[in-house]
Amino acid sequence: MMTTQTDVKTTLEVYDPAMCCSTGVCGPDVDDSLADFANDIKWLKTQGVEVKRFNLGQEPEAFKMNPQVLSRLQKDGTAVLPLIVVNGQIVSESGYLGREQLTAWTGLDRSTQRSNGGTVEKILSQIEEAVKSGDTVLLRQHFQKGEEAGFSKQQLVGAIQAGVNHRQKVTQNLVQQANELLGVPQNSCAPGSGCC
Repeated sequence: MMTTQTDVKTTLEVYDPAMCCSTGVCGPDVDDSLADFANDIKWLKTQGVEVKRFNLGQEPEAFKMNPQVLSRLQKDGTAVLPLIVVNGQIVSESGYLGREQLTAWTGLDRSTQRSNGGTVEKILSQIEEAVKSGDTVLLRQHFQKGEEAGFSKQQLVGAIQAGVNHRQKVTQNLVQQANELLGVPQNSCAPGSGCC
């Protein structure tokens, strides 16, 4: 059975500044860096990384319970957020890491994903593309290939979720454009805008 998961469980914790929802990917004006980070976090989960995310506005107790995080906040305030902690150690502050950095910090070996001629990445990418295009026949075919190759349910779910996220982003952009054409103010929550 092929797997891309890490042998030793890696834990990544993200201590976010106060945001309107758990990922910050909501409302009519979605920050691309937050959307990319949310997708990268979902990808990490498919690779076997345990991810915990805490929002200062919704879960302040989590910040108080971690002595390192509390110390950084007391010293420099919320400017240090987001704080990213891997296996109990702060590895980044004041910004979101890209996938390459997350891969390095969590100890994932990207060459594992490219084994067997890139089969893992190829099939997961095909699943994601099938969801993006809304092609249920291709989705079923590629999903079945993934199951036959021994992919974990987490890997398959991650690829499907990445495709769904792309479709949602496209829909949000269309709704935003429609709202602009209709003269709906950007800071108000129009029906279908995805506001929280």
